[in-house]
Amino acid sequence: MGWHPPVPAAVLDADNTAWQVIRAWPDDSAENYVLELGTPHRPGVRAAHLRAGQLELLRDGRDRRLPALKHASPLGEVVVHRAHKRAVVRAGEHYLKIFRARQADEAVGRHARMNELLAAGDFLTPEIVSSTPGCLTIMALPGRSLFELGIDPAVSDAMFEKAWQKWSRTWVRQHSLARTPAHRPSLEALPPRTAAVELESLQRTVSLWLVHAQDIPAAQPERTAVRAAAGQTAQKLLRTAPDPLVWSHGDLHDKQIFTAGPGAPLGLLDFDEAGRAEAAADLANLAVHLQLRLRQHRLSAERYQTARRHVIATAEELLVTPARFDAYASATRLRLGCLYSFRPQWAALAEEFLLPDGEQALAATIPEAKVEPTC
Repeated sequence: MGWHPPVPAAVLDADNTAWQVIRAWPDDSAENYVLELGTPHRPGVRAAHLRAGQLELLRDGRDRRLPALKHASPLGEVVVHRAHKRAVVRAGEHYLKIFRARQADEAVGRHARMNELLAAGDFLTPEIVSSTPGCLTIMALPGRSLFELGIDPAVSDAMFEKAWQKWSRTWVRQHSLARTPAHRPSLEALPPRTAAVELESLQRTVSLWLVHAQDIPAAQPERTAVRAAAGQTAQKLLRTAPDPLVWSHGDLHDKQIFTAGPGAPLGLLDFDEAGRAEAAADLANLAVHLQLRLRQHRLSAERYQTARRHVIATAEELLVTPARFDAYASATRLRLGCLYSFRPQWAALAEEFLLPDGEQALAATIPEAKVEPTC
């Protein structure tokens, strides 16, 4: 393995201003990319396209597919902008989430259902301040994310472990509460995301990756590996019996979980993809993101093992079938491998996530750690 999409780490605009590529996504044609850019000369981010080496910056605060951004951007700082897809503006204690019109309605519905579902439990959720066509405004959550705790050397290992232990207990309890008759209407109002839906989403990501690797002789080993990983993942997802559908965050990772201190409830952020799925979907997504943090040197080996141990314990408490955990972990590894291979800073480590045996390869990199089973 060695080839990855040739996304530049920095680009120059027409005024010769240097922009750092923060994130990149594949467009639907080879060598065309959607970029999120930043520069020390100004706060926030800008969206752009890179087509055949030519940079096309979107107008500041404008996006024809996200018309609400024009009115939201003057209120604060644009901290996320994926051209024509979504944007986020930070305005004091508020976050304004910008979507395409139809997706905004769906996002508002998912956030409202999750707020109802979690209201009687132990998780704080972002309060919905307002919703207008294409824009959802929510309150910021107090505290710091588990991601921030993990990279902070001032946080003790004991404090880090207590935060993850608290998350595990809260996650299990919340799933138990969600099954009660009082919460059943909110649960059933969430859209289902079955293994077939998960696979369809993954296949779109893989197909885009393959478009950018096609007809490139140097990419032949990578194409072979990605196709093999996709085939293995499809078999895992569809050829073992699924677990029951439960409430699902839809994109659970350590940046979505907040702690404000020992006596305060945990916070849970971002319900754009919330629905009903197998419990393995969230937990495997979280576990593989922890692997990613380890490889990014954003978690020590010890803290990785601590957090992972609590994820696995949670899966056991919720009676997740090991084969289903492994299936969703394979899907997440491949998806992240495809996405991160387009991000210059992380393209090299993304190769490990594209391998069919990525779990074993990643586990083998942990100093003095045994290769543990997936669940």
